[in-house]
Amino acid sequence: MSDVIQRTIDLILWTPPGMEGTDARYYMFHRLGPWVAGFTHGLWAITFALNGVTVMAYYNIAVTLLFVLYGYLWPRRQGPMWYILLLYFGEIPLHALLGTLHAGVGAMFWLFPLVPAIVCLVTPQFSWVRKTLICSALVACAISIGVVAITSQPWVIMPEMSVIFLFVVNTISVSSAFILYLGINQHLVETAEAGLKREYERAENLLHNILPSPIALRLKNGERVIANDHLEVSVIFSDIADFTAASAKLSPRELVESLNLIFTEFDILADRFGAEKIKTIGDAYMVVVGVPEDKRNHAEIAIELATEMLVAAKSISSRTHFDINLRVGINSGPVVAGVIGKRKFAYDLWGDAVNLASRMESQGTPGQIIVTENTAKLLTSRFKVTSEGIRDIKGKGEIPIFSVQSNL
Repeated sequence: MSDVIQRTIDLILWTPPGMEGTDARYYMFHRLGPWVAGFTHGLWAITFALNGVTVMAYYNIAVTLLFVLYGYLWPRRQGPMWYILLLYFGEIPLHALLGTLHAGVGAMFWLFPLVPAIVCLVTPQFSWVRKTLICSALVACAISIGVVAITSQPWVIMPEMSVIFLFVVNTISVSSAFILYLGINQHLVETAEAGLKREYERAENLLHNILPSPIALRLKNGERVIANDHLEVSVIFSDIADFTAASAKLSPRELVESLNLIFTEFDILADRFGAEKIKTIGDAYMVVVGVPEDKRNHAEIAIELATEMLVAAKSISSRTHFDINLRVGINSGPVVAGVIGKRKFAYDLWGDAVNLASRMESQGTPGQIIVTENTAKLLTSRFKVTSEGIRDIKGKGEIPIFSVQSNL
């Protein structure tokens, strides 16, 4: 039984694949409405014909055909809107008046102007101002016809059973219209809200993948220029040795698959150590410790992260299309961090500390972690620091450099 009910609901709520939003509301309301109206008018035609009210019988037959035509045309987008509006906002109030005059107040025809009032509210054809005016007019119409019915005698004295039958049919029809249209509207609203929620979550996830969470929040709150000084951070640059030669032997797919595997593992490590990935540049990976939130032991965390990156690189080599021989350079010092761009946001770092960290990466051999004196001074005794002599560094002149091993 539940399967039958579910299939019936699915049939009522069906829209063509890919149709959503306003188009789905138009389609669903106008696909169901004419057939329900046509069926009801058909019942009225039979009832009036059996009671000898031929004028109303012929009238209902004609209107039934008009609604059937509307039901045929609408899904094919061939029906002019004036034709549909005339049926809802012209024929239904007129029919309510004629039915009430012929059958009396007990037949409940005077309720039917409330149906197009509900249709008007839940379909997207009109602005809210126009909807309010139309609905108010239709409610006033229903009340007026009801007053006429109460204060005057019906034109035709129909058998009591026929009046009872019309009372039942009309009450059920109006109630069903309320339930159907309001239920469909609620379904579409919930579907739209669920879709908006999914899109919002996707946008949020994308924003947080691009920017650190505190920075993303500031951006959403309307800050136009986001820039901060960070006096003590450690910047890590890693690079794959002989990458150019190795990549020349790979297909584009193999190259991207390998880099994605490496950098995804590095992203996981960065999250675990509370570091912030800044960007990838070709085969280079840049990450910082101490941004956007300060960390007192940033240098030690940077060495531990770099050590794990070297371990991961060796492990990953068996799953990539070339050997991952990683070089790592680290420098500590002040940087400026901020967001640049309008269409494609980028969170980036600037400062001498960044440039020097990049230079350190190129000074080592694969498997080494090379650091500046700034970083070496911040490390405790649990790290083995070895002098690698004096090097002539572009833009800095001759400075001492060191290699570091972590006792993990």
